[in-house]
Amino acid sequence: MAETQVVVFALNRENCGVETSQVQKIVKYQDIFKVAKMPKFIEGIFNYRGSVIPAIDLNKRFEFGETQITDNTKIVVTQIRNNLVGFIVNDVMEILTLSEEDIEETPEIISSNGNNFLKCVGKKNEKLISILDLSLILNDSEIKKIDNKKLAEKGRAS
Repeated sequence: MAETQVVVFALNRENCGVETSQVQKIVKYQDIFKVAKMPKFIEGIFNYRGSVIPAIDLNKRFEFGETQITDNTKIVVTQIRNNLVGFIVNDVMEILTLSEEDIEETPEIISSNGNNFLKCVGKKNEKLISILDLSLILNDSEIKKIDNKKLAEKGRAS
C-alpha cells in the first residue's frame, strides 16, 4: 500500500499541501527585496544560503487575498527547472502521511479549468487538503521572469 507524505500549510483560510519530495527547506519569513516590473504575486527576492531567489505569495497567486505577515509566516523553498523558488505561506502546520484511501483525484471540472497544479485532494479527519504540484504553479513566461541569475542581476542594479 503506497503512502504519501505531505507538508500541510495554510493559505488564509484554506488548507493546502505539497509532497515532501518537492520541499527543499522550510524557512521563517524574512525581508523581501522588491523587484520592479514583476507580477503582483511575485513579492520580490530574498537571500537563501547565499543565493538570490524569488518569493511567490501563494495567497495572491490563487487570489485568496493578501498574506498577513506574522511570526508564523513561512517560505517553502523548492526547485523548479533549475531555479530555486520560495513560496510564501501563512503557516506550516504539520507533515501528514496519507494512505491511498486518504487521497481522491481532483474533480475534472476543477482540473479542466486551468488548475493543473492541483494534483489531488487529501482527506484527514473530515479535513480536505488541496495537494499542489509546486512545479506547475507558474507558467513558462513566469518561470523565465524568475530566473535566479537574472533576478540577482536586477537586484544589484536597483
